[in-house]
Amino acid sequence: MTFLKPTSRPFSHTFALFSRELVPSLKARDIWNEAAGHPAEPQESFYDSTVQEYAMLPVQALSLQQMLEFGYSARQNEEKLLVSARQVQTELPRRLARRLLDLQLLPHIVVTRVYDAYFHAFQTLRRQAPIQDVGSNAEFTALLRRLVDEHAPMLDSLAHGLRECATKPIIGPRLNLDNFLDNMLRSRISRRVIAEQHINLNRPGRDHVGVIATDLSIFDAVGYASQRTRQVCTETYGCTPEIIVSGDVRARMPYIPNHLDYMLYELLKNASRATIEHHQHPARRRRGSLPPLQVCICEGSSDVTIRITDRGGGISDDDMQRVWRYGYTTGEHLNKNFERTGSGFGQDMTSAIDAGQRRFRMAGLGFGLPLSRVYARYFGGDLALKNIPGYGIDAFLHLKRLEGQDWEEKSDEYSGNLVMECGLQFNKDVHA
Repeated sequence: MTFLKPTSRPFSHTFALFSRELVPSLKARDIWNEAAGHPAEPQESFYDSTVQEYAMLPVQALSLQQMLEFGYSARQNEEKLLVSARQVQTELPRRLARRLLDLQLLPHIVVTRVYDAYFHAFQTLRRQAPIQDVGSNAEFTALLRRLVDEHAPMLDSLAHGLRECATKPIIGPRLNLDNFLDNMLRSRISRRVIAEQHINLNRPGRDHVGVIATDLSIFDAVGYASQRTRQVCTETYGCTPEIIVSGDVRARMPYIPNHLDYMLYELLKNASRATIEHHQHPARRRRGSLPPLQVCICEGSSDVTIRITDRGGGISDDDMQRVWRYGYTTGEHLNKNFERTGSGFGQDMTSAIDAGQRRFRMAGLGFGLPLSRVYARYFGGDLALKNIPGYGIDAFLHLKRLEGQDWEEKSDEYSGNLVMECGLQFNKDVHA
């Protein structure tokens, strides 16, 4: 679908006024809402030996080529769907077990709710009867969908637990969770891809193989993210900058739409917020003076790069060193406003799949940029920032062309990494 007819500049389009007629609605992406909670498992399950046994079992690395080839063959073959269900039933408990062991290393206030949810999913999948026929596959697929829904708010829980830990005078300064969370979230992406691939193979679409869009328009994806960005900016500030897209606007590639949606939304949201706040400063405030965001799509032979340029004044060198740290945010004032009112702009879009039909918070949890980079790197791409102090930032989102390439995920091993920079060393005044 094309949003705007080309003007006299054939490769430049302005996303200034999006309507539901011009851009697919927020319900167009196939995303699920949160489901009700589940009963907590007994407390003694925290160090369950079964978890350790499953964590030591091997896991099968995901391959995009394999996902596409298997997905095509499963479209008209019910036996292939049963094979897919059995693989998912085998794979997910092992991957969950590895993350459960990782979570046991974290301070209790970070993991309580997250661990309970993961352990519940682990036990549910482990105890599920083997998939034998179409009927049991349908039941298993419905179970997967429910578990995906139940885990939707887990990143919010993890983020808030991390922020609470960071305020503690002894534990906070010693926490070193960035690598831990990179691994944790990369594993989360893998599990969701595995589950959602099987769910979507059971309801095939013309332009999708499971969860993978086989011919995704980068231009359309920018338009979709722009609609969300303009909505949250208007609700937060009462104004929004234009978003001008140029370059290879006809670029298309196989990709998971919701991954790209999340990355583009986070980058456009950050750029828009910086532009508005920088130019609403009393020294620079003039009527109608918001400069537009410039989005350039560059199509190469092996990748597609999306450059997002803003004139939001850039950031300080100190902030530049911290933007990739989980929990770091320059939007505390917006987050406090949200917590005080109890309504605001809804929950943060903490996962591309989690976003659904929620409205969006402008900023506050500090997961947006680092999680976007995890999404980009998951399929072999990357995300980088070029800061121009006093002027603005160029964000470069590199997407690897995956068709015909033998991409395979990084191993989902139990890391066992310490999450503390060093052992706790108490002052002599502090008594054990």
